[in-house]
Parts: sequence; structure tokens; C-alpha cells
Amino acid sequence: MTDLNTRVTLQIGEDVFTGWESISITTGIEQLAGQFELQCADRWAIRGETRPILPGKACAVSIDGTPVITGYIDEASPSYSATAHSLSIRGRDATGDLVDCAAETDGQSWAGRNLLQVATDLCKPFGIPVRLDGDAGAVFAQQAINPGETVMEVLSRAARLRGFLLVSDSLGGLIITRAGVRRATRALKLGVDMLEGSATRSHAERFARYRVIGQDGEGRYAGNETLAQQVLATATDPEIRRARTTVIDAVDASDAGAAQQLARWTAANRKARGDRAELAVRGWIDGSAPWQPNRLVQIDDAWLGLFGDYLVAQVTFSLDDQGGEITRLSVTPADAYVPAPLIEKVP
Repeated sequence: MTDLNTRVTLQIGEDVFTGWESISITTGIEQLAGQFELQCADRWAIRGETRPILPGKACAVSIDGTPVITGYIDEASPSYSATAHSLSIRGRDATGDLVDCAAETDGQSWAGRNLLQVATDLCKPFGIPVRLDGDAGAVFAQQAINPGETVMEVLSRAARLRGFLLVSDSLGGLIITRAGVRRATRALKLGVDMLEGSATRSHAERFARYRVIGQDGEGRYAGNETLAQQVLATATDPEIRRARTTVIDAVDASDAGAAQQLARWTAANRKARGDRAELAVRGWIDGSAPWQPNRLVQIDDAWLGLFGDYLVAQVTFSLDDQGGEITRLSVTPADAYVPAPLIEKVP
């Protein structure tokens, strides 16, 4: 590659850096923190300056002026040979702290609080603002932290009980949202927009029936016997062999409604993971801004059997001396994270 890329900028404090030899930036609905890796000729070595200490620095990565990652540098790896110096810089969104760090509440109980309130409490020590798309839903009858759980693990459990996704907003904050609430600008057609594609349809991690067990908050009885744990809800996946059943121990699902939502979410999420396609498109821009996850995109691809709306689950921007500026999209059926069709109540 003769021209170094200047469309992607890395801002560290007042300094803005461009001129990358290779780029990889990934965001998605199943990774709470987007991540990046940028490689350049080590400008400090070339200029004879002392290279600054980069790990831990706050930073922002933008494409054509639009932020795609806002967080911190995790690693900086300089290297050299007889003919060249280079520097690889890796980092994540600020929400990476929620992935890494243990949840702490000083004994605080969230009984009677909703999902937004719980998330705000857990994110406050990290200075991460929280935004909710839609209604937070019912308050929790109980919500506990298991020893050693990270903030992400606690919030993911709580979000599943209310049917929400947790995603970074690319600006250093957290969004609690539903799947596919916005649409992509571009439509993708085989032979026109897509450079390559592949699909995977797997039943390996899917089950015909998902049973949620737990202790409901009403102290209910089954026959004449009090059960410490009982089946609170089920969801089914009609595409799977009926003998395949799994059980989910719902620590926080203390009412039938929360248990039903958890069953629905688990069935839909397993379906999503088992039915995916990977598409490569030229360029990084969808309309006037970089591609974003959690958007519905219209696809027409007879070879992969993709027709209609699909949910963008993951976006990876790449640059190298082979393919140039490429966006790789991981897509899944549009209803895979909208689990309402899968619900069944316990008879």
C-alpha cells in the first residue's frame, strides 16, 4: 500500500494521529466493548523523540470524523527490524471496564428498582453514562450479585430478564436497547454490493425446550408439597429435535413474568448464534456514516439463501495492503433477538 490511511484518526488528549498501515475495529451486540488495533510506522522512533507511555491513556477512534470507539488504550507494542520501525496500538471502549471489573454494591439491594436504575448504580464508579431506549419494564423483586461476577455479567442477567441488549454507544457510554430498533441505509445484493460471503446454520447449541427453574416470590405450591425450586416458564424452538431439553437455574427470576422473558431470550439467543452469515462489503460507510451493529439491513443473496431483513450483529472495519478498506458484517435473522414468537407458558 503506497498511501497511508488518514480517514481513521486516533485522538489522545490534544494529539490526533493518522497514517495507518493496517486497521481493525470491531463493534457488536454480543461484545459490550468495541475494540481496535491500529498499526503504523513508529513516528517517535523516526523523529528521534521519546515515545510516550500509551497504555491507560484515554482515547477516541473516529472514521471520517464519526467516533466508533471511545475509551482507553490497553496495549502498545513497538517493534523494529534492520529496515523498519512499527507500533501496534490496541484498545477498547470505556465499557471494557464493565467487562473486566467485579461488581460492587456495598450491600445495596435492588429490590423495587428497575433495569435502568440498576445499570446506573453499577456504572457510576466508572463514570460511564447509561441511556435506555424504551421503557425499563417492571422493577425487580430481587437482584443479587454472585461472588466474583463482573459488572457485565450482572447487567447481562438483568437485561435478559427484561429482553434488552447492552451495547456501547461509541462515545464512552452504555445503551440499554432492543434489537433492530434502527435500519441501515444501504441494501446489500449479491454481485453488486458484496465482495464475499459465507453462512453457518448449526443446531449444536440449540434445544427444543428451555425450562427455567427457580423459587418464585409467591411461595407457591405444587400439589401438597412446597418446592424449593420449580419450573417457572418454558420456551420452545420448533426446529430442534424434541428430546433436546436444557434447564436454566434463574437466580433472579422470582416471578413468572421474569422467568418467561429469560426463557424466551435464551431460546432466541441460541438460535441467533446458530444461524449466521458473514458478508464483506467494499468501504466503511453506510449512507453517510460508518456501519453500525444492531441495525436491520435488507439482503438479497440467492447463493446463501438470504432474503429480506437481517440484524447486523457485528461490524469489523479493516484495512490492509491486500483488500483495502473493507467492512465485514456478521448478520443473523431479524427476529433472532426479538424472542416473542418462541414463548410458551407452563401448562
